[in-house]
Amino acid sequence: RVRQANGSLGLGGRNLAAFIHDLGEEKRLSLVQSLRRAYPQLQLLNSQKLRSGWKQLYIEEQFKPGLKEQLQSGRLATDASHINDGTLRLLAVLAELASKHEVIIFDEIENGINPELVELLITQLQESPKQVVLTTHSPLILNYLDDAAARAAVVFVFKNAGGFTQAKPLFEIPSLAEKLAVMGPGEAFADTDLTTLSQQLSSSAQVS
Repeated sequence: RVRQANGSLGLGGRNLAAFIHDLGEEKRLSLVQSLRRAYPQLQLLNSQKLRSGWKQLYIEEQFKPGLKEQLQSGRLATDASHINDGTLRLLAVLAELASKHEVIIFDEIENGINPELVELLITQLQESPKQVVLTTHSPLILNYLDDAAARAAVVFVFKNAGGFTQAKPLFEIPSLAEKLAVMGPGEAFADTDLTTLSQQLSSSAQVS
């Protein structure tokens, strides 16, 4: 439960309930449609406003009718505090994509998310009209990009020998461009020693 989001998910997503409440009904319904691609049983995101301004988030799912009273209709409502972290993390990412923010930065976005859902996640990010910046060390993320998207979007950020941060399109680096001709983006990334690559780029910059 939380009172206000003030336009932010907050540290660790602690403002999620209020953040989703503030999106409004139309965007919550859109969120449900996106989440159904991962969780077909999902029916409703219900953000309830309690006394003193507290917001509480429920997830409602549809199952086959059961013997227990709460499942006679097949509907099961679960407080978000009892939902697994991976589902909440995916919900938070999709909620951020539905927010008013135009530039969004995600760090190690794949952490805690079922690997089977990473493709859905990357598809949603690529389809978003917003400017999305994503940091990752995961080859799995890159494997869901086609070669053209990888060339255009993947940037290698490293520190040179002088301690200065530099950035270079990863697949414009000759050794990576050669690998991309015969490997997928994630495979080429996994086949590369990033420390050695940093040293090589730093050395070549000093020579040039």
